[in-house]
Amino acid sequence: MAESKAAWDKVGEDFKTLGRQVKQHYDQRPRPGSEVQKGQEGQAAPAADRRKVDEALEKLRNSLDQAFSALGDAVRDPEVGEQTKKAATSLSDALTATFSEASERFRKK
Repeated sequence: MAESKAAWDKVGEDFKTLGRQVKQHYDQRPRPGSEVQKGQEGQAAPAADRRKVDEALEKLRNSLDQAFSALGDAVRDPEVGEQTKKAATSLSDALTATFSEASERFRKK
């Protein structure tokens, strides 16, 4: 059991490192302007509500665009690629150790 716990601890560390690298790429992306357009006075409530929904959707679109652009940049980064391989290998090792230990337990019973 100690072997699989150590393997799963390594999986956690490798994925944390990978997550930090992707976050770093995301943080380096330029942010779109955050100015909110002022509405005209006297607009009807439905038009003002529609404008708020449109602004919220635009912010969401911009955020998703940033996130996927950062992910694309991270995928092309050789360090991130190496860390992804490392994390995948540690995940595979942890699964192998876990199934091996479970198999031993079933054989003993």
